[in-house]
Amino acid sequence: MKYDKPRGHLFSLPKPWLEVRQALRDSVVRAAGEIRTHYDGQLIRVHGLWEVVKSGTHNDADVVQRAAEGEL
Repeated sequence: MKYDKPRGHLFSLPKPWLEVRQALRDSVVRAAGEIRTHYDGQLIRVHGLWEVVKSGTHNDADVVQRAAEGEL
């Protein structure tokens, strides 16, 4: 998959997803175009849905993706 266009705001999580305040999680899911997780995972928004590019060392990108799908 090739991404030529800007994907929106990049957000790097300062700590694991479940330790981030709920208000911040909600904000990130709504506004970010790309999320980099605490454990080196990466997600991007493609046509409004989150796609895991890299799971990270603790599969935390998958956790973020499942949480984001439930919050949208």
